[in-house]
Amino acid sequence: MSKVNPYCAGAGSRPPVLAGRNRQLAMVHHLANQFEGHHPAENIVWTGLRGMGKTVLLRQAQDHLRDRGWLAGYHEVRRSAGLGASVAAILVQGSAALGEGRLAKALSWLRDILGTATLSAAAGDLSVQLGLRPSAAGTLPEDALDELLVRLGEAAADAGVGAVLLFDELQLITRSDLSALLHAAQAAEGLPVAFVAAGLPDLPGAVAGAGSYAERLYYDRVDWLSPADVREAIVVPAEEFDVSYDQGALDLLVEHVASYPYFAQLYAEETWKAAGTPSDQAGARITAGHVEAAVAPALRRLDEGLYRIRFDKASQAERAYLVAMAGIGDHRIPSGDVARRLGKTPQAASPLRERLLQKGIVYAPAHNVLEFSVPGFASYVRRRTGEQAEAAGAAWAHVAN
Repeated sequence: MSKVNPYCAGAGSRPPVLAGRNRQLAMVHHLANQFEGHHPAENIVWTGLRGMGKTVLLRQAQDHLRDRGWLAGYHEVRRSAGLGASVAAILVQGSAALGEGRLAKALSWLRDILGTATLSAAAGDLSVQLGLRPSAAGTLPEDALDELLVRLGEAAADAGVGAVLLFDELQLITRSDLSALLHAAQAAEGLPVAFVAAGLPDLPGAVAGAGSYAERLYYDRVDWLSPADVREAIVVPAEEFDVSYDQGALDLLVEHVASYPYFAQLYAEETWKAAGTPSDQAGARITAGHVEAAVAPALRRLDEGLYRIRFDKASQAERAYLVAMAGIGDHRIPSGDVARRLGKTPQAASPLRERLLQKGIVYAPAHNVLEFSVPGFASYVRRRTGEQAEAAGAAWAHVAN
């Protein structure tokens, strides 16, 4: 057998075992069962920090629905693209994957009512624009999307299946487009058509502000892994190669992973390398020594990759806020203390806090309390700036003023 590594820490890469996400997958199975049984089901919204596996869940949902003969397409929302372009991309992608099934035949009307124009996407011989022409203000007419989802739902019902639009990074959508999506979802109630969306933790607030139909969506948080979930994510892929972990190695990995799904893949990947990539060594055991040897290369990857990218995308003033946070501690940092460290009132520092929340670099687990969204980021900030924790905020305060 060749030397292979069963773990992969790439963004959006599917782990060999999707541990700790049974509840979210059950939501998708329930939606499909409801529609196929001619009963209604709620549209789904998943929220969570970056690195929690939301994209992987959407892709898994897409595969499950396609296996059932459904139209299902995935699209990552972009600030620069409107809802019409997103829906077009999803339907073209989903239609191209249908093959010659009943729903594909029922969707032949797409070619008649959906011509090619500015907001277009193509796959194979199908190219659609959806007739969703934006207004002069760049917004999407609600009634156009209403008609589209209703007709799509009717076609799916005729075929005895369903249609699901899967949106990633939905927090980037404009309020007017979000309102149009909610309005269309309400118009299509009772038909087997729905959306499943994922976004950052502040997404429910944005959805609530876009229309009263937001109250009827099914929300769930994609959260931290339990120690048992971490062990499952690490142990099961190794079993394919008859490789096992000592208990001490697993305990160390659980500690370093800190319940963060991305870290489970990163530290397991580097540990596998430290053990000599034992995919061709049936019966091999991975020890605590291998885990200890993996820590330095894992941290180096974080410092040059994930941590650096997050810090670099912050403005100078936002970096000052991050340094002030890191100067206070690693967890549950009072936002008022950060403002004082910067020499500002809480009100004056609030715009910086909000921008960092929107970028997903920090999150608010409680009122006026902040956390870094990635474990270990506070230590990185202190390493990056070269400041001691006590002096860090003061040294950068002038930048934020």
